[in-house]
Amino acid sequence: MPFRPFIALFLLLAAHSAQADLILLLSDNKPSITRMAQSIQAIYEGKVQTYNLAGDRNQAGEVINAIKNSDSHQVVAIGLLAAQLARENLSSKQVVFSHILSYEESLLVTPWMKGVSALPSHYKQFNVWKKLNPSLKRVAVITSRRMRNDVWLATEAAISAEVELIHTEVSSDREVMQALKRISGQIQGLWLAPDSYILSADLIREIMAYTLRENIQVLAFSPALLREGALLSGTIDVSEAARLVLDRLQQSQGKKNIPGEAELPLSNAIISINGKAAERYGLTISNKLREITHVE
Repeated sequence: MPFRPFIALFLLLAAHSAQADLILLLSDNKPSITRMAQSIQAIYEGKVQTYNLAGDRNQAGEVINAIKNSDSHQVVAIGLLAAQLARENLSSKQVVFSHILSYEESLLVTPWMKGVSALPSHYKQFNVWKKLNPSLKRVAVITSRRMRNDVWLATEAAISAEVELIHTEVSSDREVMQALKRISGQIQGLWLAPDSYILSADLIREIMAYTLRENIQVLAFSPALLREGALLSGTIDVSEAARLVLDRLQQSQGKKNIPGEAELPLSNAIISINGKAAERYGLTISNKLREITHVE
C-alpha cells in the first residue's frame, strides 16, 4: 500500500477507534506547544486524541479530514498554524485556541472558536517589577501594530502599579533601535514584548547590549534573556493556561457556540529575577519577592 494513503487510513481509524472526548491539534514540536499539550493531557479526565502538523500546512489534509470525521466535538488548537487550519476547516466543532499572539491579525475568533491568552499576566509582571524597584516610573515598549491590544492591556496594568508605559509603534525591525535611542533618556526600563514581526535574534542582542550600556532595566519575555542582562522575565503559567482552556470547553458543552469573551486573560505569571542585574542596579530582592519569583 502506498505510504500516504496508509497514513490517511491510519489517521481515520485512529480518530474513530480512540473515541476521543477531546482532540488536540498541535502546530509543531516546539517545546512551548508540547508542554501545553502535556499540561492539558495531565488534567483532562476524558480520552484525548493528539495530531501534530509538524509545521507543514501542505501535509495537513489527512489530519483535518480525520478531525472532521471524528465524533469528537471539541478541539484545542495550539499554535498559529493549528488555529488557522481550525478556523478554515472546523466550523462544525467547538475550538479553543492557545499560544497565539495577536489573534485579531489572523481573524481567528468566531462564535464557535475562541481562545486563551498566550501572554502572562501584565498585572503580575508590573507589580513585581515595581516591588523590586519602587522608584520605577517610566517604561517603554516598542511593537508593531499587531500588538496594539496587548499594549493596551499592559498599559492598564502598568497604571495600576503606578508606572507610565510609553508605547512606540514601528512598521519594521529597522525602526526599533532608532525608536529606543530617541526615548532612552526619558525612561528607566524597557518591556521587551514578544513581537516576532519586528524582533530577530540579532536585533534582540543589539537591544540587550544597548540597554546594558545605558543602564535601562529590561523586563523580557524569556528567562533566557536574563543571561543577556535582563533584570527580570515573565512567562506564562502553563498549568493555568491549560485549566482555562478546559474550563472554556466545559462551559461550552451542550451548547452550539463558545460563550464569553474572545480571549481569556491569564491571572498569573512565572517571574524570574536576575540577581546579578538587581545588584548592578542597586536593588534589593526582599524575602516576599523571593517567595513568589525565581531568583537566578
